[in-house]
Amino acid sequence: MKQEGGTATAGKLSRVSVVLCRPRYGGNIGAAARAVKNMGVGRLVLVAPEDFQMGEARMFASGASDVLEGAPTFDTIEQAVSGCRIVLGTSRRIRSHRIRIMTPREAAGHLFGNMGKGNAAILFGPEDNGLTSGELALCHGVISIPSDEGQPSLNLAQAVMVVAYELRMGVEDLPPVRSFGNASKEEVDQMFEQASAVLERSGFFIRNPKERVLLHLREIFDNGVTTSQDARIIRGIFRRIAWAIEGKQSDDNKDPGE
Repeated sequence: MKQEGGTATAGKLSRVSVVLCRPRYGGNIGAAARAVKNMGVGRLVLVAPEDFQMGEARMFASGASDVLEGAPTFDTIEQAVSGCRIVLGTSRRIRSHRIRIMTPREAAGHLFGNMGKGNAAILFGPEDNGLTSGELALCHGVISIPSDEGQPSLNLAQAVMVVAYELRMGVEDLPPVRSFGNASKEEVDQMFEQASAVLERSGFFIRNPKERVLLHLREIFDNGVTTSQDARIIRGIFRRIAWAIEGKQSDDNKDPGE
């Protein structure tokens, strides 16, 4: 489904808008557009942006120019969030105890659990001071990103990415990350048999007891190389195979032994 702003997504994510209020720098706006497209969020919206460099914004958008150039611009937050069922703001300075404060992960659960079939918006304030108290009062809750006390303030685009990532992780019907899965016992046994056959052909067992080597090799396959003895065995195996490949009949190619 094609959403305004050029982002092709499906389901709940497509109905969430990232709203940048009074952003000042093209780089942040472009990087925010890229985060929106990376995480499949519905669209980017701008509210009263300052005169920013579009060339710089395009450079930071890097592959998300469609989101950047398709972002609608409004004069007020009220216009930008009109029709939204849930509006959440972002801030690291929370002075009121009357508003619900959530981490990005908690916010994703709250948003998707309550938005129903409606739309939602997440507001981000300008780089210097963030959202005002009056703007936060327009929100149903506030997202605060946990950060170290030594450097608690995040860059605007970084904050957008953190929140957008948690939104994506909060959607249950997304395709899973590619996984190769665990090897079956049959696959491991076949690998072991092939390794044994190669060692047999290379002549490795001429000077090394076959049963003991294969027992140790299976332990290495199961647990990895964890001891110096493991490393010596693996190195010996490859020395023997290299010797066999290079031509064991050559006078100047001595049998490497183990």
